[in-house]
Amino acid sequence: MSMERRDAIIAELETTLKTRLICYLTGDRPGGMETQMGGDVIPRFRRHLEAIGEVESLTLFLYSRGGDTNVPWRLVNLVREYSRQFNVLVPFRAHSAATLLSLGADKIIMGKMGELSSVDPSVANPFNPPDPMNPAARVPIGVEDVNAYRDLARRFGVKDDNAQLSAQVFLALASKVDPLALGNVERSYNQIRKLAEDLLRLHTKAESDKDKVSDIVKILTERLYSHAHLINRREASRLGLRVEIADKALDSAQWELFSEYSTEMELDRPFNAPQLLGDQTSMRVELKRAFIESRNTTDLYLTEGTITRPTPGTVQLPPGIQLPPGMQAIQVAFQIESDGWKVAR
Repeated sequence: MSMERRDAIIAELETTLKTRLICYLTGDRPGGMETQMGGDVIPRFRRHLEAIGEVESLTLFLYSRGGDTNVPWRLVNLVREYSRQFNVLVPFRAHSAATLLSLGADKIIMGKMGELSSVDPSVANPFNPPDPMNPAARVPIGVEDVNAYRDLARRFGVKDDNAQLSAQVFLALASKVDPLALGNVERSYNQIRKLAEDLLRLHTKAESDKDKVSDIVKILTERLYSHAHLINRREASRLGLRVEIADKALDSAQWELFSEYSTEMELDRPFNAPQLLGDQTSMRVELKRAFIESRNTTDLYLTEGTITRPTPGTVQLPPGIQLPPGMQAIQVAFQIESDGWKVAR
């Protein structure tokens, strides 16, 4: 029934906004079921755009905590091949790479709960420092954290014209972080600023807006000072973004649509395999983790698998660990059988 209800709300929003609508949501369900924006969505978006055809206006209903920063440029340019006017509808979270995507829109329509964020990325590669809690993993490096280290040195008197002190500051950092990892930080630093500027330039072409674009890029990449700082619709407007405040009726409709997806994806219910299994010995689960949906067309990121409980006596405890008399180890296994995008209709 939810699919039919979503179609009805999508049709209502299309009528209200005089546009065609595509919904793109990635999940942030706790418990390891999170998903992110990724390049694998590009050909799937084409399927929706081909079904819609070339139109005057197209709006993206967006919910995501972020992901691959290379996706926004590709996706915005693809959408603009089919539509002269491109808008983004933000009912709730559009963070990081999702904020970057929104910069490419002619208009960002934000509801009462609408949130954007900074677009300062973290980089991860084999040269990053090992995670102290898991030596096999690598610690992501925040691009702006490296810049903040440089700024901190300047505050304590290390000036750019003092080559010797500047070199010492850099060598101190390079002794802790592999120079190749720092090189990757520099590349990401330059890339994210170029992407943000290029996306804004898609709809801000006047030479007189050059300084405005530069200011917006600086604010979103370095002047918010925290990746956790969230930008509401009034602040976004003050920053100079092309924000439209959703009226009460529009805000209500877009929130209802988000709530339908939230229920389908169980975003407010952490994934807990033992809790789901309860007293059963096994159960099959289907987890809806991301959506691309337009009227009558749906792509779904689905994880399917089976949760099982081993038979008594088969659980092996670590050496030296013993349970008190009468207690049994509670352990379940989640065997994933399929995981990826599927055409739902």
